[in-house]
Amino acid sequence: MDTPTSTLNPATVSRLSAAIALLVGGLVHLQLYFDGYRHLPDANLGRSFVANGVASVLIAAALVVRRDALVRLAGIGVALGTLGAFAMSRRGDGVFGLRETGLNPSPQALIALIAEVAAIAALAFSFLPKVGGGNTIDRRLGVPAAGIFAVGAVVLSVLWAQDSGASATTNTPGTVSMSDFAFHESEVFVTAGSDVTWTNGDGFAHSIVATDGAFHSDSLGTGESFTTTFDTAGTFAYVCGIHGSMTGTVVVTG
Repeated sequence: MDTPTSTLNPATVSRLSAAIALLVGGLVHLQLYFDGYRHLPDANLGRSFVANGVASVLIAAALVVRRDALVRLAGIGVALGTLGAFAMSRRGDGVFGLRETGLNPSPQALIALIAEVAAIAALAFSFLPKVGGGNTIDRRLGVPAAGIFAVGAVVLSVLWAQDSGASATTNTPGTVSMSDFAFHESEVFVTAGSDVTWTNGDGFAHSIVATDGAFHSDSLGTGESFTTTFDTAGTFAYVCGIHGSMTGTVVVTG
């Protein structure tokens, strides 16, 4: 039976560092879910982010009060799974219809990437010979700390849910608003010679790419806009160059 102690030797510090890293990664996924990923057409994407967030927070809390190899292995498993999903989301059709590029969304992708790598490194260190999982933290300290992890995640989720209401859309002719991973004016009608302006109201970068290559924008951050002029009549389909599930059409009349 382990004897509780408050001594923070290198092995204990490594385990607690992994707990904090997993907590950060989990909170990033919960924040992304409430900030827009729950609105993607495939609901499984949103569910996977919630599952990742909950599992990460629970294992992080367990690492505070437990030094068992099974808990440490679970932490490595979650972190490896997250990195695997990160890689898959940037290849082919992505994951559940979501295909990201580079370190988008920024800065969440980079924060999560660093956190998961740090968690794996710290937990792998605990399996080196003569290292182990460190000391068992005194329950008078460990249990409240683990509780803070869990309660903090719940409180932040509630706050994020309240702040993630649908963005206001515009009815101004020739304008398209982007929020909740959608072009809210998915079909716009203008006359030849008119401008169309897209404005990103999402917390994530988007871009505008015509399916026939007639026009395209750079990556648009929150609040940024792109405008192009349609001189000829026709129907012009376009997508978000970062999130292919976002589609829209501009219909130009003579």
